[in-house]
Amino acid sequence: MDHPAHDRHPPPRDERHDARLLLAIVREDWAAAEALRAGGPPEPARFVRLARECDVHPWLHARLEREGRLELVGDAVARRLGELRARCRADNMLLLAQTERALDALLGAGVVPVALKGLDVLHRLHERFDERSLDDVDLLVRPGELGRALAALEDAGWSPPPAARRDHYLRSSHHLPLDSPGPVTVGFEVHWNLVQEQRYRLDPEELFRRAVPLEVAGRPVLRLDDHDFTAHLLLHHFTHYFDRRLKWSIDLRPIVAGPDFDWARVAQVVRAWGAGAAVGMSVLHLHKLFPGLITADVRRRLPVAAWRRMLTLPLRSAHPLDLFRGTRRRRVQLYLAAVMLENPLDLPGWQRHRKQRGARPELDPLAREHAGRGAETRRPE
Repeated sequence: MDHPAHDRHPPPRDERHDARLLLAIVREDWAAAEALRAGGPPEPARFVRLARECDVHPWLHARLEREGRLELVGDAVARRLGELRARCRADNMLLLAQTERALDALLGAGVVPVALKGLDVLHRLHERFDERSLDDVDLLVRPGELGRALAALEDAGWSPPPAARRDHYLRSSHHLPLDSPGPVTVGFEVHWNLVQEQRYRLDPEELFRRAVPLEVAGRPVLRLDDHDFTAHLLLHHFTHYFDRRLKWSIDLRPIVAGPDFDWARVAQVVRAWGAGAAVGMSVLHLHKLFPGLITADVRRRLPVAAWRRMLTLPLRSAHPLDLFRGTRRRRVQLYLAAVMLENPLDLPGWQRHRKQRGARPELDPLAREHAGRGAETRRPE
């Protein structure tokens, strides 16, 4: 039920009021949420739009329902969030059903993948499968097993992109999208790395050595070590140019609260990947969003150089949800990517690589895998 006293003559509110209310709920700062609600209800369509932009609409409904606080957002918002959560439930169940088929195909081919991001946390951190949205399913395989993994999935009905786009992904990215079989398709991403190989330095074999067993629908797979998981999500936030998705921050909270979690180890991993500048800026954004999660000690371990702060200062945003303005514009994205390059002296080489990578077949991991197998067969005994 809405608060009648509050709603009798509600003053007009802008988006920032609704964003602050959403943030207070996500932080589970109920006193702040009540105070903001006392100042006026959220505008229903706008609040739901923000919840969807932040990709926390199913989580919001689940948490508010569990806490008995749906009145904080009002009847109209609560009803719409409930509808979106029901849709999320149906979408997730379809995606997870196809995931079981994919895992059967991979395991049958002797490929044991690492479940990344949502597939991981949904199976170990959430009580129900309708509390977190899944855009797609991300699986990491060893680079030397990529060909076998793709062949197994294609034999089971998964479809890769058309040849030209497939070649572009293989030479320019660290993952390949595939569509599931069936009349209603869902997206998968098969990764052979977590980072752009020419920009960062990460040996996937290290991830597999530290990986932890995980069971998905009775199938034995792997997940990232919690410190690798955290480093990956922080870097992933940067690669999405600091957008408004908060679900990854929600994923992080129980991980970093674990008894064996150590931010010093995360900093060590980040430095080993050559991703300190990018991750440091993600930490600044998360500190703005969740100051209780990102402490002064974390910011000290994952700092951003003063000159990088200065070069990005004109883009900084006062909006409660945003670190920078204009991050949907490609020029802004490229500028931020350049400023956050770990070694500024690498900028000319990075720019050349970006322009030329699509025309360089030797960057294709399948070609490298094939060449590696050929070298093994020629190796003298």
